Amino acid sequence: MKRLTRQWRAWLMLAFALAAVGVLMAVSLRNEHKRIETYELERLSTQAKLIEANLVRQLSAIQRSLLSIQGDLPRWQRSPAGWLEGQQTLRNMEIAMSAVRTFAVLDAQGTVTFSSRDELLGRNFYQRDYVQVPLKTLDPKLLYVSPPYRSVLNNYLISLTRVLLDERGQFAGVVLASIDPIDMDILLNSARYSNDMQAILVHGDGMIFRSEPKLDTTMEQALLAPNTLLGRHLRNHPVAGPVDAEKVVSTDQRLSVMRTILPDALVMDKPLEVVLTRAREPLFVAWQADVLAQVGAYLLLVLISLFGLSVYQAQQTQKIMAATRLKLATEASGVGIWEFDLITKSYQWDHTMFELFGIDPKTASARNDDWIKLLSPQELERMREATRVTIRQNQPFGMTFQIRRPDGESRFMHNRAALYSDDRGVPRRLIGATEDVTQRMAQESELRIAAAAFESHESMLITNAQVEILRVNQAFSQLYGLAASEVVGRNPSLLKSGRHPPDFYTAMWAELAAHHSWQGEVWNVRKNGLEFPCWLCITAVRDDEGMVTHYVATHTDITLRKTAEDEVKRLAFFDPLTNLPNRRLLSDRLHQAVIKVKREQGHLALIFVDLDKFKPVNDRHGHAAGDQLLQAVAHRLRTCVRESDTVARVGGDEFVVLLASISQAQDAMQVAQKIHAALRVPFHLPVGQSVQISSSTGVALYPEHGLDEATLSHHADVAMYAAKAAGRDQYMVYEPSLDHPAL
Repeated sequence: MKRLTRQWRAWLMLAFALAAVGVLMAVSLRNEHKRIETYELERLSTQAKLIEANLVRQLSAIQRSLLSIQGDLPRWQRSPAGWLEGQQTLRNMEIAMSAVRTFAVLDAQGTVTFSSRDELLGRNFYQRDYVQVPLKTLDPKLLYVSPPYRSVLNNYLISLTRVLLDERGQFAGVVLASIDPIDMDILLNSARYSNDMQAILVHGDGMIFRSEPKLDTTMEQALLAPNTLLGRHLRNHPVAGPVDAEKVVSTDQRLSVMRTILPDALVMDKPLEVVLTRAREPLFVAWQADVLAQVGAYLLLVLISLFGLSVYQAQQTQKIMAATRLKLATEASGVGIWEFDLITKSYQWDHTMFELFGIDPKTASARNDDWIKLLSPQELERMREATRVTIRQNQPFGMTFQIRRPDGESRFMHNRAALYSDDRGVPRRLIGATEDVTQRMAQESELRIAAAAFESHESMLITNAQVEILRVNQAFSQLYGLAASEVVGRNPSLLKSGRHPPDFYTAMWAELAAHHSWQGEVWNVRKNGLEFPCWLCITAVRDDEGMVTHYVATHTDITLRKTAEDEVKRLAFFDPLTNLPNRRLLSDRLHQAVIKVKREQGHLALIFVDLDKFKPVNDRHGHAAGDQLLQAVAHRLRTCVRESDTVARVGGDEFVVLLASISQAQDAMQVAQKIHAALRVPFHLPVGQSVQISSSTGVALYPEHGLDEATLSHHADVAMYAAKAAGRDQYMVYEPSLDHPAL
């Protein structure tokens, strides 16, 4: 009856424990979900604050610039040379402030009198909001933030305006700065750390100014609708009053942070709103997978627990018989049997135990605990901690420890034990077995080292836990030119090339400590001083206790692979015959050059060069001579331009010259003339022939002949074909009449 009661008690305890584990697991998953959401909102908030800080700095700098212009304006208007000084000052301000597209001064009639852009001088913008609102308010402290409006380049701009008053306090015009939308795009994009993240800048009137990535009209209307979070947020904020700096919103679909920019130091009539929003679904992909994994693990735990308890109860009746069999078996195999009485704190040993520990049973103490003195303090603490865990958790005991016997010999012992409890479940004794595993550990260590180090023909080295080289294989000596005697006992750092900073190796060892392996590309040095790239793999070898005993490293020379990769890159972007940039690389450089001159309001030139009489050279002298002629042409073209310019081969006998930066159109004409003259000089080819050719060249200029790459390329091509049609052997500059030649 008692036995049946104990069995039911065990089943009830198991059910309670499994239920508790399930509850803890559910709470943990819920907390992790909340943590992910909180962390992401904090991250969005941090990025929004960074955008706000950047915008406040820019707005403050613009405010100071506008105040400076206001202060200098009377002097510019009075002095004969003041207009030129004012123009130059505004240009310098625009260059110094990448966030500003235009600085300008408008008189009381709305006419531009000063501007960093000459094309705006004399134009009238009296009806624009950035003139009308300051005219009506006449508040000299107010920094008016205009609603976004489309510029002549079809970009949305925001203008910051301060009113100008004369001596009588009457309206005398405005001074304004227009914010560059490209700079705003860069700022918003810098805050995005995920593809599903949206960064938006909204004017206080509720109009979206900039967005990364771009929003279409439908999405804009959806975001600003009265029933949306952003729409309600904008309606609840006064135009020019105290506001909450930040609003954090979490919905079923998105996490959003909306931050209002209205610094106290700037008396702005309208705030700007920064909105960072991210879809929820990608954030919880890993969490959902973890939920499935933990549910599966929990179900497996339930099955294993039920099965384990059933087996355990079935085996209880066989415990005494099993103990008897174990004793007989261990006596035959040299394994000692022992018991530890938890009440009297005394040990009972069989004869084998005394032999294993080298202790004379006749001189042993009453408790037979003399063996404790054979352990180091660290090993003794490990033994006691393992014993406490066994008693508390009623789990099998197993550990390997080291002793120094009375005869001075160091040995490794392995203990295995189980806890015995009385009928009331009170722990009474530990019953266990001990065997000498010194020889086995030595053999296993040697086997692990041998298996890890020499089953490969790759360069390998082995160190101990203190990272001292123990051995290297023949492949290592062949790769580095170092014999084993030159490296054994030293640190592998002797192979360092010096190319990597200390942080590189710090990160490598951190990865190795966390995951017990590391691999990556490093630059090492051979004995002769030659540096070379190699692929390094390091594996930590651990013992049964999980302690690192050795490190095994393999090295693979990847010089040929990196050379092949470099060659692939060269073939992708350079013409293999002339080694000039090909069409792909030219397109990229032209794109970058157009962006640069647009930003700096500079000039560039694109020159198309087509060889005349090239085909007769191929037909008469052969393709080898033609190839040599093309190489000679490429050399002469390179001598006609600066190192910062680009000469590219885009076809059989077609070349393109990109003058990335010129001061005036005459610079391009001089280069075209120089090219034309250089190609008319006879060519003396290495194969022995002397040939003479000419060229037909077309020139297109930025911005006169186009504001983008496609237009410039088309117009240069039109000019080149016009030169051919006019009799070849000349160069022509594009003009619109060439698009429609007379019939």
